Amino acid sequence: MVSHKTQSHQKILTRLAEQDAQHIHRQFPSMRAILEKDSDGGMQKIAISVFDHWLRDASEWHLMNITDSMERNRRNQSMEAHWASLFDLTPIYTPRWRGRWPGKAKLTLKRYTSRDGFLAQSRFSPSKAPTQFIILPEQGCIYAAGWDDTNVLYFQNRDNAQPVIQLAVAAGLCVLHFDET
Repeated sequence: MVSHKTQSHQKILTRLAEQDAQHIHRQFPSMRAILEKDSDGGMQKIAISVFDHWLRDASEWHLMNITDSMERNRRNQSMEAHWASLFDLTPIYTPRWRGRWPGKAKLTLKRYTSRDGFLAQSRFSPSKAPTQFIILPEQGCIYAAGWDDTNVLYFQNRDNAQPVIQLAVAAGLCVLHFDET
């Protein structure tokens, strides 16, 4: 007798229709430059962080290397609560490379369709650098995770970005301004 296991595989990402992808590319013409960390593309930006101030002094740098403690759990919970609230707020998109790298690779856009899958991909892992890079067209925002528990929110209009900022604060995160560095 053969036993068959049934597995439910919920897709985490779905491909966008070409017209939807083109619309997002037109809305964010500097998306690739931001993704490749070449430029802010002229967009405004703020940092969303577990820290309430910029860590300027070498004596504070140890705060970035918290890996096994109650503090690490607190940071993870705040970040995950924020990622979850974003998924609940608005459709979330992300770029992915398709094709043979580097010559034939093409930047494509996908939409997150699984909240659990999105959160799993957004979680802190001490063994890998954060790679979460999301696009929130309804808010005119691009949001890039940083390795030091500090993410960067790029936006076109502060009023449209305000719901994202408010959700960060509600999750226990802090807003830092780049002109304070």
